[in-house]
Amino acid sequence: MLDPEDRVIDLGCGSGDFLIRAHSKIESGFGVDGSKQLIKYAQNRTKDLNITNLTFEHRMIDQDFKPKAHFTHATACLFFHVLPQELAVQILKFSTTYCARLIICAFAPPENKKQQLLMWLDQRFTSHYRHYREYCQNGYMEGLIKKCQLHIDDIADTFDPTLKIYTLSH
Repeated sequence: MLDPEDRVIDLGCGSGDFLIRAHSKIESGFGVDGSKQLIKYAQNRTKDLNITNLTFEHRMIDQDFKPKAHFTHATACLFFHVLPQELAVQILKFSTTYCARLIICAFAPPENKKQQLLMWLDQRFTSHYRHYREYCQNGYMEGLIKKCQLHIDDIADTFDPTLKIYTLSH
């Protein structure tokens, strides 16, 4: 999915795990997250591991978010379901202006009642539960992609049947 010349932005990067694992496979990476503590942790990890091709920045990812560079890929993992639907649509649409391809790991519709119950238990007591419900009611990630009129190049399964990896282009 990634090549050595790729420049990757990771939206909602958290502690930077994805970029840190991918750093040797890409030219550069930029992680952005709204949590100061997680960004500080990611910065300390890259320093401790002597990783020089990654940068992390504490910034809110909202309707005013505009990266300072163009990227070959944007990634996001379990990010869009925590946002209000309107903001998720704006960010997903706008991300196509600063990258050529998007790779998103996101919740997909549960296949049975057991999966539905486990997803509900996982999300019910989070601060973003109302956004998660809206995300589900609007068709999960595929509903969001359709609303943004983006093209799904591939959907890959993961170890968890309720998580899919979507590769998108515009």
